[in-house]
Amino acid sequence: MIKSEKIRAYLKERSYDAVVTPLFWLSAFAFIVYFFGKHNQDYVNTIIFTLFIMPIAYLTTLILNKYIIPRYLLTKRYLRFFVMLFYLIVVSLWLVTIVVLVLLLLFWNYSFTGIDPSNFEARFLITGLYFVVLAATAVKQFQRIIKFQRIREVEAIRRAETEIRLKDAELQLLKAQINPHFLFNSLNSIYGLSLEKSEHTPEVIMLMSDILDYTLYRCNSEKVTLTDELNLIQNYINIQQYRFGNLLNVDTNLKSINTDGRYIAPLLLLPIVENAFKHSYRAEDSISTITIQAHLGNEFLFIVSNPYSSITNNNRSGGIGIENLKRRLELIYKDGYRLNIDDKNSVYRVELLLKQL
Repeated sequence: MIKSEKIRAYLKERSYDAVVTPLFWLSAFAFIVYFFGKHNQDYVNTIIFTLFIMPIAYLTTLILNKYIIPRYLLTKRYLRFFVMLFYLIVVSLWLVTIVVLVLLLLFWNYSFTGIDPSNFEARFLITGLYFVVLAATAVKQFQRIIKFQRIREVEAIRRAETEIRLKDAELQLLKAQINPHFLFNSLNSIYGLSLEKSEHTPEVIMLMSDILDYTLYRCNSEKVTLTDELNLIQNYINIQQYRFGNLLNVDTNLKSINTDGRYIAPLLLLPIVENAFKHSYRAEDSISTITIQAHLGNEFLFIVSNPYSSITNNNRSGGIGIENLKRRLELIYKDGYRLNIDDKNSVYRVELLLKQL
């Protein structure tokens, strides 16, 4: 693909040069004839003179654009550039002198009298010749600038496309990590219920089936409705409440939130809630309370807090779930989020603020 693009760019550049270059030199020829011929209206001698010096102007321009500028000026070897430019000017003027001598011998019968433009002062010859060279060089350098700019733009687009593809691939990988992580935790919940021979086991399996259907099939787009995401959290809360029964109290307001058609990146909230249930401190003779609150206005604020014990919870960082969440937030929301985590006074608290939904 890249090679074919380079071939197309090369052919386009060659076709452009095939049109612009002849037009420029035809215009330059007309300019030289006008510049030298208007003095005495002797256009015959002027055209002959121009036909001889135009190859010198073309050769001078070719050497300057193809060799001296790329090799010395563009590589910042300025001293050598000016030395080579000086040599080029000297040689070109020497060639102009040779042309005048040839014309003197072949066309002007060994006499300068009344012959224009050969009897012009040197400054006129230099001005006419090097005005064409300067113009041709300027056109070539302008083409080179446009070409380099086009190359930079193409490279910038390719880098952006590559970054997007890498970002999408990383997001898909991070998202894929959530499913086995969630499945592992949920199976532990069902296993606990089965050991207790709980009558709620079928209901929990149905809830888990709905959650798996959502995580595997219904959240494959970049954004999902906030309603679906909060329903996912509520189903997960129900599973955990069936599992722990009266030993667990969940203080939540998720059912009362008016999501109003808002959208969110999928599976952002689940790792926070999972982490709260996984690391929450539960004693047999007391009730543990997990608080899960959501507030929606111009911004979306999601707060989860749970009690923990420094003795039973050595890893309070959240493991793969929270680390996964941090990376996904960086990729998706960049500067449009705030994630605060603290564990003061034996309470582990996570606050996630999304600035735009």
